[in-house]
Amino acid sequence: MLCLARAGAIDFARVEYVRLGLDRVDDDPDAIALGARLLKDVALTAREPRRTAFAKASTRRYDALYQRFGGLYGAVNAATMTLIAGDRAGGQARAAAALRVPPPRGLTGEAAYFAAASRAEASFLIDDIEAARATMVEALACAPGAFAAHASTLRQLEMLCRETGVDPAWLAPFRPPVCAHFTGHILDASREGALASGLDGDLRHEADRVVRGQGIGFAYGGLAAGADIVFAEAVLDAGAELHLVLPVNLASFVAVSVAPFGRDWVERFEHCFARATSVRYASPDPYVGDEQVFAYASQIAMGCAVLRAQTLSTEAIQVVVWDGHATEGLAGAAVDLAYWAKGGRRQEIIAVRRPPSLPRQRSDQDADARTSRAMKAMLFADVKGFGALRDDQIPAFVATVMGQMAKVVSGLDAPPRHVETWGDGLFLVFDHPIDAALAALALQEAHRALDLRALGLPRSLGLRIGGHYGPVHLSTNPLTKAPAVIGAHVVVAARIEPEVAPGSACVSEALAGALAVFHGDRVRCGYVGRTRGHKDVAAIPIFNLTRA
Repeated sequence: MLCLARAGAIDFARVEYVRLGLDRVDDDPDAIALGARLLKDVALTAREPRRTAFAKASTRRYDALYQRFGGLYGAVNAATMTLIAGDRAGGQARAAAALRVPPPRGLTGEAAYFAAASRAEASFLIDDIEAARATMVEALACAPGAFAAHASTLRQLEMLCRETGVDPAWLAPFRPPVCAHFTGHILDASREGALASGLDGDLRHEADRVVRGQGIGFAYGGLAAGADIVFAEAVLDAGAELHLVLPVNLASFVAVSVAPFGRDWVERFEHCFARATSVRYASPDPYVGDEQVFAYASQIAMGCAVLRAQTLSTEAIQVVVWDGHATEGLAGAAVDLAYWAKGGRRQEIIAVRRPPSLPRQRSDQDADARTSRAMKAMLFADVKGFGALRDDQIPAFVATVMGQMAKVVSGLDAPPRHVETWGDGLFLVFDHPIDAALAALALQEAHRALDLRALGLPRSLGLRIGGHYGPVHLSTNPLTKAPAVIGAHVVVAARIEPEVAPGSACVSEALAGALAVFHGDRVRCGYVGRTRGHKDVAAIPIFNLTRA
């Protein structure tokens, strides 16, 4: 149920909570805390008077947790939810009482951190910002590397700042290290001679300066010869995490982007690759001349940096090693620079002087292959429980459930470019990630508004939606002669949908990242977990999709 809640399927999680009888449990602190959290989640996304009602219900549940088991967690959360319910004075009184509870003894690590962080939250509730600040310093000293725990507290305090109108700038010293996307030029010793050697040393000095000066703790990018490897070495030597996103399979990437530029670069690549925290591949295929896959890998890396920053409640920046020259291709430092700039986040440019890059040699066959490929956002949707319907229920399902989907799709401001449907299934293709995201949310909201019982249908019918973003082939179905959208990335989208909890929408890391870079003010994507891997199918991370 906690996974369901994190996936955004709050209503389904609450139904399961009651179905399993956990709402009647009074002797298990985890069960009580989970019930309080589910009520809190509803309250924080609701409007009056529903907001107040659920906030009060959450308060009662947290208070029951405190009364039965003691501890600051229940007491402070009861104080916070009292404030959310509109009773600020009552929340302050509860917070003051919580601060009078003697601190627990003997706690270490994250347990000690959360105890101190709870006291900081209580101090904030009674308007004692200085005490909250001092207590947060103590809390971080208990578990300095527990960044996920820090982020949880920061999100709670940010929410309280919004509720009370307090400037959240006081939280800046407590944020985890910065997340960075890095990109830059290949240094080709065969073309640039001594210049490449000199750039290597100067670049490393600048990379060290940026990593230290910006407080970078997590870096996402490629590992081509030149700027990528130099920056990766600086990141690793600083003790930060290196996360690689390679455009094609490993052997092909090394053959195209590392080995042609000297054996030294290959050795340095292997050293960095072995020390990387994670490695992602935009495509498992070899390079066939389509530069779009390099641009796609950079977009995934940028999205990963922003998503990680959101998860940790910290900042995402871009570090670009750039010679100042525009590029004629689909990929490269200049393209990455322009893409990130559209999101309005900070950029750190390390300027270098070098000859303009030579274009890659392309064959006519490669050019023909690229003309059929385009970047698209895709949604697969179906209704869990459709297969169990009686035959006499099918007409009502088609007329109402599918009819409602059709109404939503036809009313979208940015309709899909391609639609397919079969039974209860739906496949929609959009030009832009945000159009797919808004369509998914509109479909979910319309389905939730249906009175299924009045229609003679099971209330358990739940719409589930999976989404992905990537390059696909635009073709024609030889049997039906109708337009077709096919390719490996269509398969990725199709495999996500069966893993989604009914009543929610989940998307791939590629789609979540694209949304996070440009549309964080409209939608939010939170990490849920990984799909189930199979013999020939790797597990992939998925993110829930909700309105911001």
